[in-house]
Amino acid sequence: MKRALLALSLLTLLAVPAGAVTGGIGVHAGWVAMDDAGNDAGWGLLANFGVSPHVDIQLRMTDFRSLVVDFDDVADLPEDIDFRRGFEFQSTLIDFGFAYNFRKDGRVFTPFVGGGGTYYLLDSTPDSHGRINDEYGWYGLAGLDFIFAKRWGVYLEGMWRDAKMTIRGDGFGVGTGPTDVGVDLNGPQVNLGIKYTW
Repeated sequence: MKRALLALSLLTLLAVPAGAVTGGIGVHAGWVAMDDAGNDAGWGLLANFGVSPHVDIQLRMTDFRSLVVDFDDVADLPEDIDFRRGFEFQSTLIDFGFAYNFRKDGRVFTPFVGGGGTYYLLDSTPDSHGRINDEYGWYGLAGLDFIFAKRWGVYLEGMWRDAKMTIRGDGFGVGTGPTDVGVDLNGPQVNLGIKYTW
């Protein structure tokens, strides 16, 4: 339910009248690799609104449905628990930040850099024997816009994410008591998308 509400809020922002500001909306495919949670492919939305000729406010959402914590990769595990299975979860990443565009008149390719904060909407699967809460993190960004038509362009983004989450477990199906495990969600993300600009 909370994912549906956030998606609705994002779509409301995307409905800002096109004549009000410069900017664009886009849809992208994304791939992420998290230190302790493996990698996954997903999809997302992007909205950017210009506040100056070179600076944009960015709002981005990317959804990943099949992330798995392999406990063999987690460094600080309690010694009295036998972790024989992974912890499966989904993550919707909501980014809010700024981008600086190295824009020049007549240039087809526009490189950009940026950064900001991320809200991690996290849900575990029912059989994961653990609970997770939503988390916060930050990201850095570098990318390239390519305009191929009057209002249309392609964007390629490389991101570095930094965040942590805590799994509050009930023994993860094999132990005898509650156990908290810290998990690093740090890692790169790559997005490739198409954007309509105004």
